[in-house]
Amino acid sequence: MMKRPVVFFDLDGTLLTSDNKVAKSSIEAIEKLIENDGIPVLATGRPPFETKKLRAETGIGSAVLMNGQFIVHEGEVVSRNRINPVQLKKLGDYATQRGVTLSFHTAEQIFTTNNQCELLKKDCLECDREIPEVDDDIYMNKPVYQVEIYLEDGEEEYQEKFPELHFVRNSPYNCDVFPKDVSKATGIKKFLEVTGLSKENTYAFGDGLNDLEMFGFVKTSVAMENSVEEIKEVATYITKSADDDGIADGLKMCGLIE
Repeated sequence: MMKRPVVFFDLDGTLLTSDNKVAKSSIEAIEKLIENDGIPVLATGRPPFETKKLRAETGIGSAVLMNGQFIVHEGEVVSRNRINPVQLKKLGDYATQRGVTLSFHTAEQIFTTNNQCELLKKDCLECDREIPEVDDDIYMNKPVYQVEIYLEDGEEEYQEKFPELHFVRNSPYNCDVFPKDVSKATGIKKFLEVTGLSKENTYAFGDGLNDLEMFGFVKTSVAMENSVEEIKEVATYITKSADDDGIADGLKMCGLIE
């Protein structure tokens, strides 16, 4: 196996600054990483179509997307894992009966059960995302790889009702939903298998609860200053926020750039 350094970057709250941009210092640091034979890879809950522009801007050609559900290597899709439509219908019916909004993520677009939901609107504003169009059974016609459920709390009820799915708090407004046996860690494992790269020289940068499994899998983990406490507690290093050149400083901590 090749032992080139492979660095996995979460997106929101990690590679992206507070205004949803990639800092100049981060782009320059990633360029240095590539010059040093390192391989940068996105590891995010976002769908493919939302990362294309960023990957072109940063020179990052590969990505573990939708929390491990969809994997791209140098622009080519190498793995995808559709959520069972039967599970999605049960979840959709249960949520709708309780007045709770869902969004369904395909590779090309996001759809929602209710585009007037205030939590959905707040989340879209924070993520710099357009309000999705309504289609409450898109999963019958297109593969859906991830769901977002809009709740300020109470996801435990859904986790108990749907044990085959994993509900992970993503923001004050919503949780990511994907199969229970999938995570960024399983996506990274699959990525390494497909590419023939070694786990022995893997690194990850993250800030949220959906980064926990990834931090437990890689050899070296770097938490952003703005991370939740659970992430900081298990990180190898803690760097500054992306707004304050945290990506560049974190790569220096790891000895990957000077």
